[in-house]
Amino acid sequence: MNCRSLGNIKKYLPWSHALMRRKVYAAAQDGGVWGLASTMSSATAPRSKSTFVDGNKSIFPWRHNSSLPERVLERNDLSGPFNPTARDPTFLRKIIAARELNIPVWDALPIPLHKNSWEVSLADNFVVAFAFAMEELFRSIFQVRVKNENGIISLDSAASIDSTNNAGHKREISFEDNKYLYGMMDKKLIDKYKINPENLEVKLSFEPIYSELQNIFAVPVPGLTREMVEENPYLRGSLYRLHAAYDENGFDEHYFDLLTDFAKHGPDKRTIIAEAVITCREFFQVKVAPSNVVVQGMEDECDEEEVVHIVRFEVVTDENHEEGGRVIGNWKIIDIDDLLQGNVFH
Repeated sequence: MNCRSLGNIKKYLPWSHALMRRKVYAAAQDGGVWGLASTMSSATAPRSKSTFVDGNKSIFPWRHNSSLPERVLERNDLSGPFNPTARDPTFLRKIIAARELNIPVWDALPIPLHKNSWEVSLADNFVVAFAFAMEELFRSIFQVRVKNENGIISLDSAASIDSTNNAGHKREISFEDNKYLYGMMDKKLIDKYKINPENLEVKLSFEPIYSELQNIFAVPVPGLTREMVEENPYLRGSLYRLHAAYDENGFDEHYFDLLTDFAKHGPDKRTIIAEAVITCREFFQVKVAPSNVVVQGMEDECDEEEVVHIVRFEVVTDENHEEGGRVIGNWKIIDIDDLLQGNVFH
């Protein structure tokens, strides 16, 4: 079976593939990937025959595609259909979010054809975070060791291991016991990957080669966080009620009563949501055993392809009463390739 050639996706790589490998590997050696707040300041198209399937409809929830999702091209950041600030210019929303990350306003101002250093730094950190999260996720799904060599993540689910092999290695950790994974990814997103891998043989390798901050915004309701909404379900849809109150009577007493009610759970906290587009060189294949038939992804003889993933992150900031500014929590992945349609809680 011949492989067909994909069209080249748009490239503006500021560094080589090898340099990105070194960046990811160096970050891995340093550790502390999930404390990203502390690091904030600081050829030819491959042959391919692959089946492009929406991650929500596929056998294995993985989007292997060289094109961005339509909503990204339409500049829809999934901030919520009734988000009043969605009407604000993108640069203004970015400045508000940057302030929550202790970035001076003048550093957040847009410059034509230029990416501010904090945006580049944040996108780089998101690459490392994504790679580490996927490594941990695949270990829990398939109970196999996942390789992470020079920033290239790879797995072959057919290479199963016993509970203890001859080398004395212990069996990989399960979903339920993997607290590290739950510290990196939202539990609703993890649930999307809780599939039965029996009779599936998955081969996947990906090497991040470029990343770009696509969207960033602050949830405009003070004190509203995902944790608070889970503990107080009536808070879900807060933005809708605020928007409806504003449309009815503007900034009247009812509007401010609602705002006060929503903020009473922790008025100093603020939720920041960001998305990164991560370009990878990737091989992806799903076979059904024992027939050995490819049901998703690429044929055996195909080369790696350049694909894109849209990864959505979230962090909560809090008031620093002693030193001023904001205390930045740890970023967590809340959606990958729109499996949860943005995982909107507000």
